[in-house]
Amino acid sequence: MVDTIEVNKGRNVVYNFLSRSLWDIPDTKYLDMLENLHLDIIEMLGNNVEDDLQKAGEIFESFSRENLLRNDKNKSDIILNLSKEYTKLFYLGSHSVPICESAYLSTMKAYMQEPWEEVKRVYAENKFVPQNEGNKPEDHISFELLFMSYLSNKASIEAEQDCKDGLLEIYKTQQKFMEEHLLRWIDELSEKVLSLVKERNSLYAAVILLLRGYLHEDYKFLLGELDN
Repeated sequence: MVDTIEVNKGRNVVYNFLSRSLWDIPDTKYLDMLENLHLDIIEMLGNNVEDDLQKAGEIFESFSRENLLRNDKNKSDIILNLSKEYTKLFYLGSHSVPICESAYLSTMKAYMQEPWEEVKRVYAENKFVPQNEGNKPEDHISFELLFMSYLSNKASIEAEQDCKDGLLEIYKTQQKFMEEHLLRWIDELSEKVLSLVKERNSLYAAVILLLRGYLHEDYKFLLGELDN
């Protein structure tokens, strides 16, 4: 099950990267992670035929060329520009984008409603207890993606131990979570973000396209694995 081990390690990395990217205003730790991963992300997306993923790769490459690969750009300037964009998109902009599931799927379209209660229950059932220093609602997009990362890491461990039944149970949990949560609001979230960003070299345009494209492709992967 070597391929399965590596596939799930990769899924863990991608979901963790997406979670970190949308968690909050970026800091030096985030930029360090971005510098370590951006070339791998560009390579991963380079030959992809799926529209969102192909476009995400092009924008990541443009962002990297104009920021991470330039000797005249220092980290503080990059972080400042990213912080301004994140704040405009998700905090203080006149059309700031809600980033929690309840704002899209609850009856009241408000934070900490029915979907928030549901994801907390799912997390507890799967012994997922993330740190929440920012005191964000558990149905924040970053928590839901971190949950997928957590499960992907568990899947890689089950694969290493050649435990097919345990691996399939994790895949079933991920499939159900995507159907009942992530896939029900990710398209609307993505459209709202993309309507506000300048796509030519916007990191957040690249992140949101990667997020939308990857979720749909990963869902197909899960269905294929469960059908085998």
